[in-house]
Amino acid sequence: MSDLNDELLEVEEEPKLGFIRLIGEESDGYYRYEFIFTNNINEFWGENFEYKPCCLCNGLTPDDKYIDEIHIVKMKIKLDLIQDNCCFSFSDATDGIIAIAWENMDNYDEYPEEGRIFFMFGETLREVEDKLAVKNILMIN
Repeated sequence: MSDLNDELLEVEEEPKLGFIRLIGEESDGYYRYEFIFTNNINEFWGENFEYKPCCLCNGLTPDDKYIDEIHIVKMKIKLDLIQDNCCFSFSDATDGIIAIAWENMDNYDEYPEEGRIFFMFGETLREVEDKLAVKNILMIN
């Protein structure tokens, strides 16, 4: 029973996804993103997160005090990010109404065979790594 309790405690302490920021598009056509994780998901917030729509706030970003880990992800997939959305606020993402990032399919001829990738606020580091692995993408620490 003690092993189960230790395992549950470990899962609860795993960092949670709070924000994804585009660093930029590289000359080789890859997009580079920062995946920002926090150990304080229930208080994770940033200035203007309540503004609707998000796209009205240039440079929407979480408060530094909530950032515990940042992982770099380089991929061919372009993501649409909640902070660029002209319909929802970031608080809609924290409430689980919309993802914080989803695969942009504007230039696709057909729906991806392995499905469309998306990331929800509060997903664990392990859940994010598993989603990326389906698309053969690894995180850089």
